Amino acid sequence: MAAPHPRHQSRLTNGSTLFLGNVDARSSVARRYADILRELEAERGGAAGLSVTAREAMRAYAGLAVRLEQLHTDIAAGKEVDPEALGQLGDRLDRQARRMGPVKAPERRSLRDHFAAGGARP
Repeated sequence: MAAPHPRHQSRLTNGSTLFLGNVDARSSVARRYADILRELEAERGGAAGLSVTAREAMRAYAGLAVRLEQLHTDIAAGKEVDPEALGQLGDRLDRQARRMGPVKAPERRSLRDHFAAGGARP
């Protein structure tokens, strides 16, 4: 069965937004969330090859990572942080990392392909 036309999908599904509802995607937190999500997708070969489960695990990971970074910012600013919350976030990040699946190693070109593409000799 063919995928529905992008106009018939939600903005989240078709990739035109990262968030449901009215979120200012220009805020520093939203931008950091988007950065982490893009990095996670790139590490796993791009968004096109991801399962729904892996994609949602990445979204959960990105949210937890942003929250953990906020706590680290508070620590650096000398504010009190609940060490239990810090540990729980770390544990949950680890669990989400396993759900996302393994990182794909970048594809390496052979020496023949390198020179065929006009690569310089070492």
